[in-house]
Amino acid sequence: MTEETRPVPEAVAALAAALGERFGTVAAGHDGDVPALVWTDGPAVDELAEAARALAPETAGGLAFRRGLSERWIALGAIRLAPGPLSCGLPVPLSPAAVEAHWWRTRLPVPVTPREERLVYGLLYEVHDDHRRDEVTAQEICTGLNRRGLAALLLRSGAELTPAELLTARYAASHGHLAWRHALRTMPVPVLLRAVRDDPQAPPDCLAAARALESAPDGAS
Repeated sequence: MTEETRPVPEAVAALAAALGERFGTVAAGHDGDVPALVWTDGPAVDELAEAARALAPETAGGLAFRRGLSERWIALGAIRLAPGPLSCGLPVPLSPAAVEAHWWRTRLPVPVTPREERLVYGLLYEVHDDHRRDEVTAQEICTGLNRRGLAALLLRSGAELTPAELLTARYAASHGHLAWRHALRTMPVPVLLRAVRDDPQAPPDCLAAARALESAPDGAS
């Protein structure tokens, strides 16, 4: 008997239905041998567990609570975590556990910027294409971003770049700036300006970006 077909106590099923009216779809299932309430996105685990205990404290006391994440929020979580701490010049590799921890206390959905929308779309499009499937796993999404890095996604997304981003995209490879590729960390402004001055083939958009950086207050990028 699979987890999906294993019967659950009527009290657990009734609690799932009551919570579903408030939060959206909540299913009664199992987490190993323990009856569980299972849902995707929506309320944080602590929020739904608190609501369950308020409705049926005796039933909720013996339950596990398991929230799944849809591909969109896995991708966004990975993208938001990517500019995190560096190790030997590179970001620590992303993992499904890190993404789950990132959203642990957060109700979903959350506001998303237009740039993030483009990055999420680009990441999911490419990972789906990698695996030729309509659905991909959290690990496959994380692996796809670890392998590509944020910069490649940003440059293919069509999102507008800041002057520092535009120049870093041109000069990062020659300066060994791997933090740009993986975490969108731009090169220092003085280094970018020197790179433009030393580049006899600097295109007009790079020259304009350099002028913008030179005139920006406090070297803002």
